[in-house]
Amino acid sequence: MDKMGSSERAGTKGRPASPRDGSAVELVGLSKATVRWLAELNKKGDYPYAGVSRTCQDGTRVSWTYEEWNAKIQASFEPHFWIPLAGPLAPEETRPDLVNRRGIYKDSYGASQPWFDYQLRCNYPIAMVVAPELFTPANALTALALTEATLLSPGMGIRTLDPGDWSYRGDYCNDNDSDDPTVAHGFNYHNGPEWLWPVGFYLRARLQFTSPATRSATIADIRSYLARHFVHLTTSPWRGLPELTNKEGKECPGSCQTQAWSGSTILEVLNDVTRLESVDSQQHQ
Repeated sequence: MDKMGSSERAGTKGRPASPRDGSAVELVGLSKATVRWLAELNKKGDYPYAGVSRTCQDGTRVSWTYEEWNAKIQASFEPHFWIPLAGPLAPEETRPDLVNRRGIYKDSYGASQPWFDYQLRCNYPIAMVVAPELFTPANALTALALTEATLLSPGMGIRTLDPGDWSYRGDYCNDNDSDDPTVAHGFNYHNGPEWLWPVGFYLRARLQFTSPATRSATIADIRSYLARHFVHLTTSPWRGLPELTNKEGKECPGSCQTQAWSGSTILEVLNDVTRLESVDSQQHQ
């Protein structure tokens, strides 16, 4: 996430509001998708390199094939990112004292401030879409249900931070010149305001993990939810979807009124819905 809210008056000049400087969950998913793809290309003879090598600080040379790298991410993801709804935590859990939400996937691993890892944010569905094989399906459904209950807004967006988090501030105002460091100059840009582009990944993740028995109901629910986006598209003078909204879907004056990725991720949802409905139709012929 980018640097927001630099305010000398509030004492936040040069200080990142939401650095996410650990191993961010969506970047792990994107890395997994990339090395899996490279391994497949190499295996088919379409890519000449089988892996990578690096020199460590002690001078030793380490080499991994893309297949090995892919397998390492696969094996380590759930133990390091999943916080079970109940029962014992994974042996790999280093800070059980910081667990404040259960039934979630961590936002990152190894952040400079350890509690950042345990925040509930809306980024993990990106990993679900690009690398669904990382996720145990039952755990994925548990996390998505909690996200629907906690982060999905009654408006068009999804909250960028758990409302129960002490850092949560749902209204973005970039001309706030107060001495409140949590909001001055828009310091809370990624700490609560309801962004639209992650909604597409959340909905696609639901489609990814729905079972054949519940697919029709999931699609119907998604179509019903997206009705509000359609109404906005047809009534906005921009004929587009905004960057974000404030708390509970309120219009945000500091938001871009139409942004390509807000609309594009919703188009990807509709493309997935159309594809799945086509498959279902063919199976019933």
